[in-house]
Amino acid sequence: MSLPYLNDELSRQIEPQAPPPSERYKAMVAGHKAGCRMYVAVAPTHPNMTLDDFKRHLEKIMCINPEVIFWEPINARGTNGKRMIAAGLDFTDSIRHKNSWAECFTRQWNDIETAAREVGCEDRLHIWPDPELRGFVDDIKLDHWLYKPTVEKWDSLTSSKI
Repeated sequence: MSLPYLNDELSRQIEPQAPPPSERYKAMVAGHKAGCRMYVAVAPTHPNMTLDDFKRHLEKIMCINPEVIFWEPINARGTNGKRMIAAGLDFTDSIRHKNSWAECFTRQWNDIETAAREVGCEDRLHIWPDPELRGFVDDIKLDHWLYKPTVEKWDSLTSSKI
């Protein structure tokens, strides 16, 4: 399930048809309590999120013990941009052009990796980079994440008796 941030009001502006983050989090807690395997997509994050925001967010997410935490920032291409402009979101201009979007993406990438290290969940973090970052991010780092498998352990949960 996606839980890009914990702000219900902002969610109504960015994702008007999606359940609010507070309800998604409640569903995740219920799933965790029921013994479900948990995966969280911290996506799409808005460009105003900072290192401290990511740390608070990851601390809350770790309460449900997810196997994988996927991350990617929001982009203003296509309908995302139109919807954010219509909602009057002041940060939209900061990600409408490729250079400023790439700058925001790389800043948040560094912030979420730092936050994950500090919270103790770096081993669960999986970055969803955009191939259009080529030329803005080191090719080795970009390729590492473009082709890296996620960390969940499916083999240990399958049975040959089925």
